[in-house]
Amino acid sequence: MSACAYRSLEPVLQQRIAALRERHESEAPFVDVARRVAVRRVGRAAGGFIATVVGGSALLVGLASWLSSGTEETYAHTVASALLVAAWPAGIVAALVARAVARGILGGWADEPVRFTGDLAKDLARLDADEPLAAMRRTAERWERPAAAWPLAALSLVTPLTIHLLVDWIPNLGRDASVLQDFGTWIALSVVLVGHSHLAVLVGAVRWARSLRERPTEMLTTGLSRSWGLTLLVAVGLACLPGIVLLGIPPILVALTGLLFIPAMYVVTARRIQRERFALEATVA
Repeated sequence: MSACAYRSLEPVLQQRIAALRERHESEAPFVDVARRVAVRRVGRAAGGFIATVVGGSALLVGLASWLSSGTEETYAHTVASALLVAAWPAGIVAALVARAVARGILGGWADEPVRFTGDLAKDLARLDADEPLAAMRRTAERWERPAAAWPLAALSLVTPLTIHLLVDWIPNLGRDASVLQDFGTWIALSVVLVGHSHLAVLVGAVRWARSLRERPTEMLTTGLSRSWGLTLLVAVGLACLPGIVLLGIPPILVALTGLLFIPAMYVVTARRIQRERFALEATVA
């Protein structure tokens, strides 16, 4: 296109620029809402992933301790307990770091000014295609599944043994300095006796979390008792495999422990996703 033709259409381009600026200004609060949802989801996904890795490592070290003896076995038990405890702060730190990084990246991306090339056709096409609100909404929606699944995976692995650790630790607090070392023995036993139940809770929770994306927003909190109840039932059923020859203690322990956290993690996850969806839906004009 010639420079003369371009200049003749400059008023049209200027009008489109003004309209674009006005639309961006009016949508800025909604872009910020979608950005905050996306940032929170990135943080939860990252924190859940790291906590899953650290917590899973605790179980693997506990399992590997059966292959050692003496001081090596004692050291493995201590490491397993330390990894279990470390999973919580590691997940929190990872979530905070991921949120800070996501906030910087998404903030800079959304606030990036429109640059013109001097080619009228390309510039007009870019103006028509530039939709920061829609792009931010898509980013937030894309992170819904990992933001729900990874924290549940972490909680499924780490929470049961953390509950047992607290039950063992609180009565001995300040009296037995070797509680972490001794608890590593319990981790090793748990992996062998009910490790498959841990995996059942993890698989059930992650499958449920991934299914949330296909559900209408208003239906997210319905049928929760059926969902978590099925997960707990499968875990207890699997714990019966060695539990039959151990006076039924493993399935009873799995049931009691599961009731302390499985319903809560399902309810909290569903309500959080529902609130975020409501916030994103409110940004639609």
